[in-house]
Amino acid sequence: MDPLSDVLALLEPRSYRVGGFEAGGDWSIRFGAYQEGIKCYALTAGRCWITVEGAGAPVRLEEGDCFLLPHGWPFQIASDPNLPPDDWRPHFEGSSEGAVVKLNGAHGVTVLGSHFQFAGPHAEMLLGLLPPIVHLQSETDRVTLRWAFDRMRQELAVARPGSVLIAQHLAQMILVQALRLHLGDGKDVGWVSALSDRQVGAAIAAIHREPGRRWTVESLAVEVGMSRSCFAARFKQLVGEGPIEYLTRWRMLLAGRSLSRGEAVGAVARSLGYESESAFSTAYKRVVGRTPSHSRRLGIDR
Repeated sequence: MDPLSDVLALLEPRSYRVGGFEAGGDWSIRFGAYQEGIKCYALTAGRCWITVEGAGAPVRLEEGDCFLLPHGWPFQIASDPNLPPDDWRPHFEGSSEGAVVKLNGAHGVTVLGSHFQFAGPHAEMLLGLLPPIVHLQSETDRVTLRWAFDRMRQELAVARPGSVLIAQHLAQMILVQALRLHLGDGKDVGWVSALSDRQVGAAIAAIHREPGRRWTVESLAVEVGMSRSCFAARFKQLVGEGPIEYLTRWRMLLAGRSLSRGEAVGAVARSLGYESESAFSTAYKRVVGRTPSHSRRLGIDR
């Protein structure tokens, strides 16, 4: 798989809630902070504003725009950002999975999407490198995502056998597509943005393809056809850490998944290129903050 697919597979995103709302007239809703996951929604009709607390000025959303909220910060979505907001709970609590809630006449604005939670650990590897709001608004972005959201709207409009399941699978596809579109704009520092760089992205792909190989900065540079010094500087500039630091962190993420499944510490260490269990344990504790044996027990006890 490619690195983005690798990370999403490792984090095991699950569509926790699929649905949305329709609204008309003057309206404003505030949603509180949430601890886990990422919200991925689109404005499939009308126009409105979204304000993420702590993320600056309100953002204008036009029909066809998609937005991701990766940090769990409180936010307000409204026809006018200056309107005092209603709390979300009286409107949304108790609604069924797949429901499209109707607000204030329900004519003019439609917002559809899903809230994802991650079954795998270390979600910060993905979410921590994203801005407070990812706003996809170009015409290319809209065209790319339109089919999936149109199909989601059709499935949620009329309850048919399997409609919610189809909507959940569409939501997963939309999340990956939205992240891929954001990856392509090259605005952020971090591995997500770095994947779009031909040479650094190829180095990350090589690390993911063979995490147990005894990679060095020199061998990775040769792999992608760069000098050692230029490669090391470019990798750190785009990813925010050096190639060996990234390699170690990726190995520890893979190790955490294997340990949580009850695999033996020694076997995990060997699979990731460590000659001794003690060297692996030292690296794991430094990166993760607990011993491999502790992680293994936590996984077995679940």
